Amino acid sequence: MTRHAPSLLLVSALVGYAAGYVSPGADVAAQGGRGGQPADPLGTPAPNIPPVANPPLYPDPPLKPMHWSIDDLRKIHEARAAFQRANPDRPTQGGGGGALTLPQGTPVFQGQRFRTHNISTNFRAFYETERPANLTGVMSHYDDVEQHEGVSDFYVITGGSGQMIVDGVIENREYRRAGGNSGTASLLLPGEFDGQPIKGGKTYAVKAGDWLAIPPNDPHWQLPAPKDGMSYLLLKINVGIYPGSISR
Repeated sequence: MTRHAPSLLLVSALVGYAAGYVSPGADVAAQGGRGGQPADPLGTPAPNIPPVANPPLYPDPPLKPMHWSIDDLRKIHEARAAFQRANPDRPTQGGGGGALTLPQGTPVFQGQRFRTHNISTNFRAFYETERPANLTGVMSHYDDVEQHEGVSDFYVITGGSGQMIVDGVIENREYRRAGGNSGTASLLLPGEFDGQPIKGGKTYAVKAGDWLAIPPNDPHWQLPAPKDGMSYLLLKINVGIYPGSISR
């Protein structure tokens, strides 16, 4: 993997990463996006997901640079890792959030959601005791694999280490559902899939300072190292297949 200096003035440059994908027209329909039937390479019968006539959209991004200090991002990771070491089997991350009790004075990163992209900090943990995964409920030491038909993900690892498995096919795959565990919530989210493990994927060893770009519709799985876990800055880029899907 190519390593770069951890300069995090990212937003303006990285949104252009999606330019090659954003082209509404025949290609969109071919991917299963506009008609409410998500494309499914496994051949699983697609549920009937009605299209949204007027999907809610986040605002346009501000016309100014946005900057976060790598020193602050490292402090956030150190606080999260310390919490996880003290609570090795407590879920810390539910696909982007997580109820962490951090020491007073820990820097706060405010995630940003826009019409074209969103930015967040995330922490993933290795759980010493197998537990139901965060979305599908599969028993595992890790949170679930993710696959986003309408979103490209760009990762900057800001603390800890682990592995990222990409490509391949998700086993025990399910359509993601709004509002929590995919086995209990009722509203299916078009183009969003969860499950684990990944079969036939490619593994990257990652650590602080590494970057990883995930194209749309590519399965990806974070496998953080025990004890310290893995933190990352995540830029999610809406590629125009599902308006409003950037919020997932």
